[in-house]
Amino acid sequence: MLLTIGSVTTAMRLARLLELETGHPAEIVHTPSAINKGGCSYSVRFSEQYLEAVRSVVKKYKVPVRKYYSEAFAEGKRVYNALS
Repeated sequence: MLLTIGSVTTAMRLARLLELETGHPAEIVHTPSAINKGGCSYSVRFSEQYLEAVRSVVKKYKVPVRKYYSEAFAEGKRVYNALS
């Protein structure tokens, strides 16, 4: 799973909060071009099984998240689907 964020500082803060609050690792990555809507953007990658815990941390700390995406592989490529 990915969630997109507007700045590297916010992405770093969220990754740290996720690891502290949930005990599960989170990885900061550049937002893939397939879902980047222009401008500078970073994403935090985490395991799908922690989605609800991640949403809870985002809400608790009021972290400005642009969008959540699921990731899958199709024909050797990553495919991203926006979540509501």
